[in-house]
Amino acid sequence: MALRHPASQCLAGRDRAQGIGIVHKGIAFPISWTVLPDGGSSSASEHCGALRRFFRVVEPSEIEAVIADREFISTKWLGWLQAREIPFVVRLRSDRRLVSPEGASLPAGMLARPLALRQVKILDREHSLCGTDGDSAEVRVVLKRIADRSAEDQFLILATSGVDPAEATGLYRERWQVETLFAALKSRGYDLERTHLTEPDRVQRLIGLLALAFGWTWLVGERRANREGPPRKKSHDRRERSLFRYGLDRLRSILATPEPQPVAFFECLRGLRSPTTFLSCT
Repeated sequence: MALRHPASQCLAGRDRAQGIGIVHKGIAFPISWTVLPDGGSSSASEHCGALRRFFRVVEPSEIEAVIADREFISTKWLGWLQAREIPFVVRLRSDRRLVSPEGASLPAGMLARPLALRQVKILDREHSLCGTDGDSAEVRVVLKRIADRSAEDQFLILATSGVDPAEATGLYRERWQVETLFAALKSRGYDLERTHLTEPDRVQRLIGLLALAFGWTWLVGERRANREGPPRKKSHDRRERSLFRYGLDRLRSILATPEPQPVAFFECLRGLRSPTTFLSCT
């Protein structure tokens, strides 16, 4: 799940943890999280609880849009957002049934089937999403073909509310930035997937520690970029390292050097106490 507000987006995770964070310069900074029961599924009440905790940091009125994947499609959850006038862009499964204003009910994928590759269509008027308990949510629907007919996942189908439907696909594209966070916490950084912890409270505390370490590492990388210049670009014009990795390499260099570097290390620690001052010092 992702939220967007004027300065940033906020993103929520998957697997056994659900959390929300603020995205800045293409990566998410975790703010609040909850470890889910075995199986990793979460309910509408858990989605709402995660947002309530996030509201201690950001006012609901500041959010431009909640951006969520197909794990966050409960009509109770969407209705909760609408009742609080929080805009959203949520991806639907192709088999999710849409009810037209005339009462016709069809799977969303059937409506998207005539589209050419990369063609986008915005359905006229609001359609209803019906829940298992008889509840429903009125949404605008955006359809896009993202793969040819031989692919298993051919369509991007978005339900929107409080958002200009013409901007929905662009907003949803930004949800990918949460994957950058997952990579930093896992294979490209802290190897979270290698933990042997299983007790939820311990996993939750571990994620909290990694959230703090991740923010600190990014601050070190940002300051290093300000002082030494950003990471080099590859031939395809992308940076060879993210700012997170740039900072992690700097910390590893300090800690792995045989000769202690207390001045350099404690200079990095300043970023935890006063991030703004830390970044402004060159």
